[in-house]
Amino acid sequence: MNKSIIAYNIPELEKKNVLSEAQNLFKSNVLNKEQWGKIQVEFATKLYTPSLTMRVLLFIVSLIGMSTIMGPIGLIVGDVGENGHRILSFLFGISLILFTELKLIKKESHYNSGVTEAGIYAGLSFIAFALLGSKSHSLLVYPLVGFLLAAFAAVRYLNLTALVLTIGFFGWILFQVLFDISGIAQALMPFIFMTVFGLIYWGSNKVRAKLTAEFLNDQFIILQTISLVLVYLAGNYFVVRELSVKMLGLTLSEHGDIPFAFVFYGLTALVPIAITYWGIKHKSVLLIRVALLTIALSVVTFKYYFSLGMPVLTITVSGAILIIVALLFLNYLKQPRKGYTREKLLDNKWSSPDIMAVVASQTLGGNQSSGTGSEELNFGGGKFGGAGAGGNW
Repeated sequence: MNKSIIAYNIPELEKKNVLSEAQNLFKSNVLNKEQWGKIQVEFATKLYTPSLTMRVLLFIVSLIGMSTIMGPIGLIVGDVGENGHRILSFLFGISLILFTELKLIKKESHYNSGVTEAGIYAGLSFIAFALLGSKSHSLLVYPLVGFLLAAFAAVRYLNLTALVLTIGFFGWILFQVLFDISGIAQALMPFIFMTVFGLIYWGSNKVRAKLTAEFLNDQFIILQTISLVLVYLAGNYFVVRELSVKMLGLTLSEHGDIPFAFVFYGLTALVPIAITYWGIKHKSVLLIRVALLTIALSVVTFKYYFSLGMPVLTITVSGAILIIVALLFLNYLKQPRKGYTREKLLDNKWSSPDIMAVVASQTLGGNQSSGTGSEELNFGGGKFGGAGAGGNW
Protein backbone atom coordinates (compact mmCIF):
# COMPACT_ATOMS: atom_id res chain seq x y z
CA MET A 1 0.00 0.00 0.00
CA ASN A 2 1.30 3.44 -0.96
CA LYS A 3 1.42 5.27 2.36
CA SER A 4 1.48 8.68 0.67
CA ILE A 5 -2.13 8.19 -0.38
CA ILE A 6 -3.32 8.54 3.24
CA ALA A 7 -3.02 11.95 4.87
CA TYR A 8 -2.39 10.60 8.37
CA ASN A 9 0.87 9.35 9.85
CA ILE A 10 0.74 5.57 9.30
CA PRO A 11 2.82 4.52 12.36
CA GLU A 12 0.57 6.65 14.58
CA LEU A 13 -2.54 5.04 13.06
CA GLU A 14 -1.08 1.60 13.78
CA LYS A 15 -0.37 2.55 17.39
CA LYS A 16 -3.88 3.89 17.83
CA ASN A 17 -5.36 0.72 16.39
CA VAL A 18 -3.33 -1.47 18.75
CA LEU A 19 -4.46 0.67 21.70
CA SER A 20 -8.09 0.31 20.65
CA GLU A 21 -7.87 -3.47 20.29
CA ALA A 22 -5.94 -3.81 23.55
CA GLN A 23 -8.59 -1.75 25.33
CA ASN A 24 -11.20 -4.26 24.14
CA LEU A 25 -9.05 -7.08 25.54
CA PHE A 26 -8.73 -5.19 28.83
CA LYS A 27 -12.51 -4.70 29.03
CA SER A 28 -12.92 -8.42 28.32
CA ASN A 29 -10.65 -9.21 31.32
CA VAL A 30 -8.07 -10.82 29.06
CA LEU A 31 -5.50 -8.19 30.06
CA ASN A 32 -5.01 -6.98 33.61
CA LYS A 33 -4.28 -3.41 34.71
CA GLU A 34 -0.54 -3.86 34.65
CA GLN A 35 -0.53 -5.25 31.13
CA TRP A 36 -2.93 -2.54 29.93
CA GLY A 37 -0.65 0.07 31.47
CA LYS A 38 2.37 -1.33 29.61
CA ILE A 39 0.46 -1.21 26.33
CA GLN A 40 -0.56 2.40 26.90
CA VAL A 41 3.08 3.35 27.38
CA GLU A 42 4.43 1.18 24.56
CA PHE A 43 1.90 2.39 21.99
CA ALA A 44 1.31 5.98 23.11
CA THR A 45 0.13 8.02 20.11
CA LYS A 46 0.11 11.72 19.27
CA LEU A 47 -3.22 11.49 17.43
CA TYR A 48 -5.96 13.60 18.99
CA THR A 49 -9.39 11.95 19.04
CA PRO A 50 -11.80 13.27 21.70
CA SER A 51 -14.87 11.48 23.00
CA LEU A 52 -17.92 11.09 20.76
CA THR A 53 -19.83 13.84 22.55
CA MET A 54 -16.92 16.25 22.21
CA ARG A 55 -16.49 15.34 18.55
CA VAL A 56 -20.12 16.17 17.85
CA LEU A 57 -19.82 19.47 19.69
CA LEU A 58 -16.59 20.38 17.87
CA PHE A 59 -18.21 19.48 14.56
CA ILE A 60 -21.20 21.75 15.21
CA VAL A 61 -19.08 24.61 16.54
CA SER A 62 -16.75 24.35 13.53
CA LEU A 63 -19.65 24.56 11.09
CA ILE A 64 -21.09 27.55 12.96
CA GLY A 65 -17.69 29.23 12.85
CA MET A 66 -17.35 28.66 9.10
CA SER A 67 -20.86 29.97 8.44
CA THR A 68 -20.04 33.07 10.52
CA ILE A 69 -16.97 33.71 8.36
CA MET A 70 -18.88 33.11 5.14
CA GLY A 71 -21.51 35.74 5.99
CA PRO A 72 -19.31 38.83 5.56
CA ILE A 73 -17.49 37.24 2.62
CA GLY A 74 -20.83 36.64 0.90
CA LEU A 75 -21.77 40.30 1.32
CA ILE A 76 -18.46 41.47 -0.14
CA VAL A 77 -18.60 39.27 -3.24
CA GLY A 78 -22.36 39.29 -3.68
CA ASP A 79 -22.32 40.89 -7.14
CA VAL A 80 -19.65 38.80 -8.90
CA GLY A 81 -22.23 36.78 -10.83
CA GLU A 82 -22.93 33.07 -11.08
CA ASN A 83 -19.55 32.12 -12.55
CA GLY A 84 -17.76 34.25 -9.96
CA HIS A 85 -19.63 32.50 -7.16
CA ARG A 86 -18.64 29.12 -8.55
CA ILE A 87 -14.97 30.11 -8.82
CA LEU A 88 -14.93 31.53 -5.30
CA SER A 89 -16.73 28.45 -4.00
CA PHE A 90 -14.12 26.21 -5.58
CA LEU A 91 -11.23 28.24 -4.15
CA PHE A 92 -12.81 28.34 -0.70
CA GLY A 93 -13.39 24.58 -0.79
CA ILE A 94 -9.78 23.89 -1.77
CA SER A 95 -8.58 26.26 0.97
CA LEU A 96 -10.65 24.44 3.59
CA ILE A 97 -9.30 21.06 2.50
CA LEU A 98 -5.71 22.29 2.55
CA PHE A 99 -6.13 23.97 5.95
CA THR A 100 -7.69 20.82 7.41
CA GLU A 101 -4.93 18.57 6.10
CA LEU A 102 -1.84 20.75 6.56
CA LYS A 103 -2.78 22.47 9.82
CA LEU A 104 -5.11 20.12 11.68
CA ILE A 105 -4.03 16.69 10.46
CA LYS A 106 -0.33 17.11 9.67
CA LYS A 107 0.66 19.67 12.30
CA GLU A 108 -1.86 19.27 15.12
CA SER A 109 -2.33 15.48 14.64
CA HIS A 110 -6.14 15.60 14.67
CA TYR A 111 -7.81 12.30 13.80
CA ASN A 112 -11.60 12.20 13.56
CA SER A 113 -11.76 15.07 16.01
CA GLY A 114 -14.98 16.60 14.69
CA VAL A 115 -13.10 19.65 13.43
CA THR A 116 -11.47 17.59 10.68
CA GLU A 117 -14.82 16.19 9.53
CA ALA A 118 -16.33 19.69 9.44
CA GLY A 119 -13.46 20.98 7.33
CA ILE A 120 -13.52 18.01 4.94
CA TYR A 121 -17.31 17.94 4.49
CA ALA A 122 -17.60 21.71 4.08
CA GLY A 123 -14.66 21.89 1.69
CA LEU A 124 -15.98 19.10 -0.52
CA SER A 125 -19.47 20.64 -0.45
CA PHE A 126 -18.11 23.95 -1.75
CA ILE A 127 -16.20 22.11 -4.48
CA ALA A 128 -19.32 20.13 -5.42
CA PHE A 129 -21.36 23.35 -5.64
CA ALA A 130 -18.70 24.86 -7.91
CA LEU A 131 -18.70 21.86 -10.21
CA LEU A 132 -22.46 21.27 -10.25
CA GLY A 133 -23.70 24.86 -10.12
CA SER A 134 -24.83 24.79 -13.74
CA LYS A 135 -28.24 23.35 -14.55
CA SER A 136 -27.12 22.00 -17.93
CA HIS A 137 -25.55 18.82 -16.58
CA SER A 138 -26.92 15.40 -17.45
CA LEU A 139 -28.29 13.38 -14.56
CA LEU A 140 -25.24 11.09 -14.59
CA VAL A 141 -22.86 13.95 -13.79
CA TYR A 142 -24.20 14.38 -10.24
CA PRO A 143 -23.38 10.87 -8.97
CA LEU A 144 -20.07 10.92 -10.85
CA VAL A 145 -18.91 14.09 -9.08
CA GLY A 146 -20.28 12.82 -5.77
CA PHE A 147 -18.49 9.50 -6.23
CA LEU A 148 -15.12 11.12 -6.99
CA LEU A 149 -15.29 13.57 -4.09
CA ALA A 150 -16.55 10.97 -1.61
CA ALA A 151 -13.93 8.43 -2.75
CA PHE A 152 -11.22 11.05 -2.26
CA ALA A 153 -12.33 11.67 1.34
CA ALA A 154 -12.77 7.94 2.03
CA VAL A 155 -9.26 7.06 0.84
CA ARG A 156 -7.27 10.16 1.74
CA TYR A 157 -8.83 10.78 5.15
CA LEU A 158 -10.17 7.28 5.96
CA ASN A 159 -13.62 8.79 6.49
CA LEU A 160 -16.26 6.11 7.04
CA THR A 161 -19.22 8.34 6.17
CA ALA A 162 -17.54 9.21 2.89
CA LEU A 163 -17.01 5.49 2.24
CA VAL A 164 -20.73 4.81 2.64
CA LEU A 165 -21.49 7.71 0.28
CA THR A 166 -18.94 6.36 -2.20
CA ILE A 167 -20.71 3.01 -2.36
CA GLY A 168 -24.07 4.77 -2.64
CA PHE A 169 -22.93 6.99 -5.50
CA PHE A 170 -21.39 4.00 -7.27
CA GLY A 171 -24.73 2.18 -7.05
CA TRP A 172 -26.48 5.28 -8.40
CA ILE A 173 -24.04 5.45 -11.33
CA LEU A 174 -24.54 1.78 -12.15
CA PHE A 175 -28.32 2.13 -11.99
CA GLN A 176 -28.33 5.28 -14.13
CA VAL A 177 -26.10 3.72 -16.80
CA LEU A 178 -28.29 0.61 -17.04
CA PHE A 179 -31.45 2.74 -16.98
CA ASP A 180 -30.19 4.91 -19.86
CA ILE A 181 -29.21 1.88 -21.95
CA SER A 182 -32.74 0.51 -21.57
CA GLY A 183 -33.87 -2.73 -23.19
CA ILE A 184 -32.07 -5.88 -22.09
CA ALA A 185 -29.90 -3.91 -19.61
CA GLN A 186 -32.96 -2.97 -17.57
CA ALA A 187 -34.23 -6.54 -17.60
CA LEU A 188 -30.89 -7.83 -16.34
CA MET A 189 -30.35 -5.01 -13.83
CA PRO A 190 -30.93 -7.13 -10.69
CA PHE A 191 -28.45 -9.77 -11.84
CA ILE A 192 -25.88 -7.15 -12.89
CA PHE A 193 -26.11 -5.53 -9.46
CA MET A 194 -25.73 -8.90 -7.73
CA THR A 195 -22.72 -9.74 -9.88
CA VAL A 196 -20.98 -6.37 -9.49
CA PHE A 197 -21.36 -6.10 -5.72
CA GLY A 198 -20.61 -9.79 -5.32
CA LEU A 199 -17.32 -9.19 -7.12
CA ILE A 200 -16.65 -6.16 -4.92
CA TYR A 201 -17.12 -8.32 -1.83
CA TRP A 202 -14.90 -11.07 -3.25
CA GLY A 203 -12.23 -8.60 -4.38
CA SER A 204 -12.18 -6.77 -1.05
CA ASN A 205 -11.61 -10.11 0.69
CA LYS A 206 -8.64 -10.82 -1.56
CA VAL A 207 -7.18 -7.34 -1.04
CA ARG A 208 -7.72 -7.50 2.73
CA ALA A 209 -5.89 -10.80 2.94
CA LYS A 210 -2.79 -9.23 1.38
CA LEU A 211 -2.74 -6.03 3.44
CA THR A 212 -1.10 -5.77 6.84
CA ALA A 213 -2.72 -2.42 7.66
CA GLU A 214 -4.97 -3.37 10.58
CA PHE A 215 -6.22 0.22 10.93
CA LEU A 216 -8.26 -0.35 7.75
CA ASN A 217 -10.42 -3.02 9.41
CA ASP A 218 -13.46 -0.75 9.79
CA GLN A 219 -13.27 0.31 6.15
CA PHE A 220 -13.29 -3.28 4.94
CA ILE A 221 -16.08 -4.25 7.33
CA ILE A 222 -18.30 -1.45 6.01
CA LEU A 223 -17.45 -2.17 2.37
CA GLN A 224 -18.11 -5.89 2.68
CA THR A 225 -21.27 -5.49 4.76
CA ILE A 226 -22.89 -3.01 2.38
CA SER A 227 -21.82 -5.08 -0.64
CA LEU A 228 -23.46 -8.21 0.77
CA VAL A 229 -26.64 -6.36 1.70
CA LEU A 230 -26.85 -4.89 -1.82
CA VAL A 231 -26.33 -8.34 -3.34
CA TYR A 232 -29.34 -9.49 -1.36
CA LEU A 233 -31.49 -6.42 -2.05
CA ALA A 234 -30.78 -6.64 -5.79
CA GLY A 235 -32.54 -10.02 -5.85
CA ASN A 236 -35.18 -9.31 -3.22
CA TYR A 237 -38.67 -9.71 -4.71
CA PHE A 238 -40.12 -6.60 -3.03
CA VAL A 239 -37.27 -4.36 -4.20
CA VAL A 240 -37.36 -5.68 -7.78
CA ARG A 241 -41.15 -5.43 -8.03
CA GLU A 242 -41.44 -1.92 -6.60
CA LEU A 243 -38.54 -0.51 -8.64
CA SER A 244 -39.91 -2.13 -11.79
CA VAL A 245 -43.27 -0.43 -11.25
CA LYS A 246 -42.18 2.97 -9.97
CA MET A 247 -38.94 3.61 -11.86
CA LEU A 248 -38.94 1.35 -14.91
CA GLY A 249 -42.58 1.92 -15.83
CA LEU A 250 -43.74 -1.71 -15.58
CA THR A 251 -47.55 -1.98 -15.59
CA LEU A 252 -49.12 -4.83 -13.63
CA SER A 253 -52.72 -5.93 -13.48
CA GLU A 254 -54.50 -6.28 -10.15
CA HIS A 255 -53.38 -9.87 -9.68
CA GLY A 256 -50.43 -9.72 -12.07
CA ASP A 257 -46.82 -10.41 -11.26
CA ILE A 258 -43.42 -9.34 -12.56
CA PRO A 259 -41.67 -11.45 -15.21
CA PHE A 260 -39.75 -14.42 -13.77
CA ALA A 261 -41.23 -13.75 -10.34
CA PHE A 262 -40.32 -17.27 -9.22
CA VAL A 263 -36.63 -16.44 -9.72
CA PHE A 264 -36.81 -13.49 -7.31
CA TYR A 265 -38.90 -15.45 -4.82
CA GLY A 266 -36.15 -18.04 -4.90
CA LEU A 267 -33.38 -15.47 -4.49
CA THR A 268 -35.23 -13.85 -1.58
CA ALA A 269 -35.28 -17.20 0.20
CA LEU A 270 -31.98 -18.74 -0.88
CA VAL A 271 -29.50 -15.83 -0.63
CA PRO A 272 -29.89 -15.52 3.19
CA ILE A 273 -29.48 -19.30 3.50
CA ALA A 274 -26.31 -19.19 1.39
CA ILE A 275 -24.85 -16.33 3.44
CA THR A 276 -25.70 -18.18 6.66
CA TYR A 277 -24.00 -21.34 5.40
CA TRP A 278 -20.81 -19.53 4.41
CA GLY A 279 -20.79 -17.55 7.64
CA ILE A 280 -21.02 -20.71 9.77
CA LYS A 281 -18.55 -22.63 7.60
CA HIS A 282 -15.90 -19.90 7.72
CA LYS A 283 -16.76 -18.72 11.25
CA SER A 284 -17.32 -15.19 9.99
CA VAL A 285 -19.21 -12.91 12.38
CA LEU A 286 -19.71 -10.41 9.56
CA LEU A 287 -21.44 -12.99 7.33
CA ILE A 288 -23.57 -14.32 10.18
CA ARG A 289 -24.77 -10.84 11.15
CA VAL A 290 -25.59 -9.96 7.55
CA ALA A 291 -27.38 -13.31 7.24
CA LEU A 292 -29.57 -12.51 10.26
CA LEU A 293 -30.47 -9.14 8.74
CA THR A 294 -31.35 -10.64 5.35
CA ILE A 295 -33.38 -13.44 6.95
CA ALA A 296 -35.46 -10.82 8.75
CA LEU A 297 -35.97 -8.88 5.51
CA SER A 298 -36.99 -12.06 3.69
CA VAL A 299 -39.55 -12.90 6.36
CA VAL A 300 -41.02 -9.40 6.08
CA THR A 301 -41.08 -9.68 2.28
CA PHE A 302 -42.95 -12.99 2.21
CA LYS A 303 -45.27 -11.84 4.97
CA TYR A 304 -46.12 -8.71 2.94
CA TYR A 305 -47.25 -10.74 -0.08
CA PHE A 306 -48.49 -13.92 1.59
CA SER A 307 -50.50 -13.10 4.69
CA LEU A 308 -52.52 -15.66 6.63
CA GLY A 309 -54.86 -12.92 7.77
CA MET A 310 -54.08 -13.52 11.45
CA PRO A 311 -51.24 -11.08 12.28
CA VAL A 312 -51.49 -11.44 16.07
CA LEU A 313 -51.36 -15.24 15.92
CA THR A 314 -48.53 -15.14 13.34
CA ILE A 315 -46.40 -12.82 15.47
CA THR A 316 -47.04 -14.85 18.62
CA VAL A 317 -46.18 -18.19 17.03
CA SER A 318 -43.10 -16.73 15.29
CA GLY A 319 -41.82 -15.24 18.54
CA ALA A 320 -42.35 -18.50 20.39
CA ILE A 321 -40.46 -20.44 17.70
CA LEU A 322 -37.54 -18.02 17.82
CA ILE A 323 -37.34 -18.23 21.63
CA ILE A 324 -37.38 -22.04 21.52
CA VAL A 325 -34.67 -22.12 18.83
CA ALA A 326 -32.53 -19.65 20.81
CA LEU A 327 -32.88 -21.71 24.01
CA LEU A 328 -31.99 -24.91 22.17
CA PHE A 329 -28.84 -23.31 20.75
CA LEU A 330 -27.88 -21.85 24.15
CA ASN A 331 -28.16 -25.29 25.69
CA TYR A 332 -26.32 -26.97 22.79
CA LEU A 333 -23.41 -24.51 22.97
CA LYS A 334 -22.81 -24.78 26.71
CA GLN A 335 -19.67 -26.58 25.67
CA PRO A 336 -17.65 -25.28 22.70
CA ARG A 337 -18.55 -27.23 19.58
CA LYS A 338 -16.53 -26.97 16.37
CA GLY A 339 -15.22 -23.54 17.31
CA TYR A 340 -18.53 -22.11 18.57
CA THR A 341 -19.60 -21.29 22.10
CA ARG A 342 -22.44 -19.35 23.67
CA GLU A 343 -20.05 -17.35 25.86
CA LYS A 344 -19.08 -13.80 24.93
CA LEU A 345 -15.32 -14.17 24.95
CA LEU A 346 -14.29 -10.70 23.80
CA ASP A 347 -15.87 -7.30 24.31
CA ASN A 348 -15.39 -6.51 20.63
CA LYS A 349 -16.39 -9.27 18.20
CA TRP A 350 -14.53 -7.60 15.35
CA SER A 351 -11.19 -7.95 17.17
CA SER A 352 -8.34 -8.99 14.94
CA PRO A 353 -6.16 -11.96 15.94
CA ASP A 354 -3.22 -10.22 14.26
CA ILE A 355 -3.57 -7.26 16.61
CA MET A 356 -3.82 -9.61 19.60
CA ALA A 357 -0.54 -11.20 18.57
CA VAL A 358 1.10 -7.78 18.34
CA VAL A 359 -0.20 -6.83 21.79
CA ALA A 360 1.05 -10.09 23.28
CA SER A 361 4.46 -9.94 21.68
CA GLN A 362 5.04 -6.34 22.73
CA THR A 363 3.69 -6.28 26.25
CA LEU A 364 3.33 -9.70 27.84
CA GLY A 365 5.81 -12.03 29.48
CA GLY A 366 8.43 -9.28 29.83
CA ASN A 367 8.46 -8.76 26.02
CA GLN A 368 11.15 -11.43 25.75
CA SER A 369 11.35 -14.86 24.20
CA SER A 370 13.94 -17.52 24.82
CA GLY A 371 13.39 -18.88 21.34
CA THR A 372 12.50 -22.38 22.56
CA GLY A 373 8.94 -22.10 21.29
CA SER A 374 7.56 -23.63 24.51
CA GLU A 375 6.56 -20.44 26.30
CA GLU A 376 2.97 -19.98 27.41
CA LEU A 377 1.21 -16.73 28.13
CA ASN A 378 -0.36 -16.53 31.56
CA PHE A 379 -3.19 -14.14 32.33
CA GLY A 380 -3.61 -14.28 36.07
CA GLY A 381 -6.14 -17.09 36.35
CA GLY A 382 -4.57 -19.43 33.81
CA LYS A 383 -3.51 -19.85 30.22
CA PHE A 384 -5.13 -17.85 27.47
CA GLY A 385 -6.31 -19.68 24.40
CA GLY A 386 -8.91 -19.30 21.70
CA ALA A 387 -10.07 -15.89 22.95
CA GLY A 388 -10.58 -17.09 26.49
CA ALA A 389 -11.08 -20.83 26.13
CA GLY A 390 -8.74 -23.39 27.64
CA GLY A 391 -5.39 -24.13 26.02
CA ASN A 392 -2.51 -22.08 24.67
CA TRP A 393 -2.55 -19.00 22.50
